[in-house]
Amino acid sequence: MSDLFRDRLELTEFPSATLDAWRGAAEAALKGRPLDKLTSKTPDGLSIGPIYQEDHTAALPGASHDPGVFPYVRGARPVAGWRTVTEDGEPAFPADWSVVEAATIHERGGTAVQELAYAWTAGLKIIRAGLARGETVDQAVQHLGFTFAAGGEFFVMLAKLRAARFGWARVVTACGGSEEAAGMVIHARTSRWQQSVLDPHTNILRSTVSAYAAVLGGCDSLAVGAFDEVFASPDDLSRRLAANTQRILREECHAAAVADAAGGSWFVESLTKELAEAAWAEFQKDEASDPSEAAQAQRQALSRRRRVMVGVNQYANAEERPVTVTRQTGGERLAGEFEARRTQARAYAERHGAPPKIFLLTMGPLRQHKARADFVRGFLEPGGFTVDYPAGFESAAAAVEAARQSGALAAVLCSTDATYPELVPAVLEAMGGALPVILAGHPTEQLDAYRDAGIADFIHLQADCGAFLATWQDKLGVHG
Repeated sequence: MSDLFRDRLELTEFPSATLDAWRGAAEAALKGRPLDKLTSKTPDGLSIGPIYQEDHTAALPGASHDPGVFPYVRGARPVAGWRTVTEDGEPAFPADWSVVEAATIHERGGTAVQELAYAWTAGLKIIRAGLARGETVDQAVQHLGFTFAAGGEFFVMLAKLRAARFGWARVVTACGGSEEAAGMVIHARTSRWQQSVLDPHTNILRSTVSAYAAVLGGCDSLAVGAFDEVFASPDDLSRRLAANTQRILREECHAAAVADAAGGSWFVESLTKELAEAAWAEFQKDEASDPSEAAQAQRQALSRRRRVMVGVNQYANAEERPVTVTRQTGGERLAGEFEARRTQARAYAERHGAPPKIFLLTMGPLRQHKARADFVRGFLEPGGFTVDYPAGFESAAAAVEAARQSGALAAVLCSTDATYPELVPAVLEAMGGALPVILAGHPTEQLDAYRDAGIADFIHLQADCGAFLATWQDKLGVHG
């Protein structure tokens, strides 16, 4: 064993780490599953790998420069910090400035690549308009600001602002402007697209994470929206929480103490480069991509629970008291379809005196049904269903009798694939068509047989949660 306290500690004592050794360890941990399981995709289709090395960043000019140095990847200014903007305070930009509102692309459901391409395109139009008036490029961009949305995935948001500065520096200098004039002035504003009226205090957490990403990305000014702004006029408390978010980032987290704190991360530098390349390709197209298509893709990811919104499509609060909506901010939001499901369930409860109920036919001991019963409850509650989750039943007859007496609109059979061949016919016979029976799981080889026997549907990992909830609200009369 080495002497930790000797004058000089040689790092040669430690075995060198190699990529092959990491792959071997990762494959062993995955127990035969491919390494691709560790790779995810951004809404733009960019791959996020499990490990990055220095050569991933070799093609990003400016990554090794100091902040405030062209092409401004690491920041338009040599010092850290940002200016706080509040809804009732000084505006983000002086009144005589031109402002490119790139954030509108995000608020329509657009991706980071689309937002970047729009910013550069709109900025280029302003340069051309200035040239037409007889101005120089430097004069045309002297009083020009850009607004970006702070929202979406944390590292994508962070890298988006770094890529924005890099691409804009290229645009300005390509038009004949000086490197000194090519710095981008960025105002970031927390996203409304990712807010929800469901479990609304989680909006505070979303805004906090987004604000931190914007700060690390090097925004020049930042506005944090109140957590209730999408459904009410913010009150003193919600405005204070929004203001204190920035104060905590600055005073307690010391986020203003270091310029480009994420700089040097091979992952962040690689993601910055890939976002810039993809956005530049979009920028060069004759016709921009439609943000509504990207919005639909994001809604589908939420519906299939490939993307998680806490309190919306997962971890729904079954005891939540609905907020009073007194204000509409305009435009649709990501959580809109799940909000509609919950609104329909509340309307049903007002008509019938209780929310729509689903009964779980939990068969056998806890270890036999718990995993699937827990999953089913989490799957159904985002639709406003109350889930009756009893202890395990010893017989199909006892389970069905309890379901019939519960006042439920449907029942879900929760057990294992191995027990279903015996349980399915027994439960269906005992139920006698009194309630629809849904199966927890997706036993591929038995699907047709179970459907033919009378199983109404299946709840499983690959199921489209949003579509399932909409379909069954309609079938069970929840829509009214």
